[in-house]
Amino acid sequence: MSKTLSLTVLALACTLALAGCGKKPKFVDSPVPEGQPDPFPRTYPNPDLDPKPGKPAGSGVQFP
Repeated sequence: MSKTLSLTVLALACTLALAGCGKKPKFVDSPVPEGQPDPFPRTYPNPDLDPKPGKPAGSGVQFP
C-alpha cells in the first residue's frame, strides 16, 4: 500500500474511533415550565458563605 493510502485509512479509523466514544443519555429531563419553582435555586459558590474583601474567612484557617 502506498503511504498516502495508509495515512488515509489511519485517519479514518481514528475519526471513527473518536466518534463512537461519546455516550448519549437514554432520557433527558424537560425544562421547568414557567411559574414553577426552580429545582436548583442556589448559586455556587454561596455568596453568603464567601468571605468579603477585607474580612477574615469564617473557617478556622487563618493565613498570615
